[in-house]
Amino acid sequence: MLVVRVSAEISVPADLNDVCQWLIECQYNRVRFDADHLPAIGQNSWLMVALPITAPRAVLCTLWLVEDAGPGGCLLAGTLRFVAHPRASDIRLSFDGRTAAATRPESHRGRGDDAALQLLELIGASIARPRLLSAAG
Repeated sequence: MLVVRVSAEISVPADLNDVCQWLIECQYNRVRFDADHLPAIGQNSWLMVALPITAPRAVLCTLWLVEDAGPGGCLLAGTLRFVAHPRASDIRLSFDGRTAAATRPESHRGRGDDAALQLLELIGASIARPRLLSAAG
C-alpha cells in the first residue's frame, strides 16, 4: 500500500457553534456515506471524528473515513480545521491528511485531493443544513 498526502479547503456558510454541535453529534451518530457521495473513493464508508479542540475563532478535529464492509480499513485520515473570519459570516474548512492507495502514485495522483474536496463539500453541506446526510447509530 502506498500512502498519499491529501488536502483541500473550502468556504462554508456556518458558524463555529454549528460546527461544534455537528462534530459532537457525529461522535454519537456516525455518518455513513454511500459510494455515490464520494465518487473519488468509490465505496460505502463511515465518518468517525474525535473530540474537537476549540479556540476563540477556530475548531480542530481529527477524522477517519473507514470502510463500511470487511475489516473496516482506514480510507482517509487527517485533521479538519474550521477557522472563522472576525468580520465575515463564512468559515474556512480545510482538511490535511493521508489516504492509502493500492495503485501506483502516478495513477492515483489527484484522486486523493478529489476525495478530500468531496468530503469537505459533504461536511460543509451537512453543517449548513443539518440532517442532510443519513446518520446511523
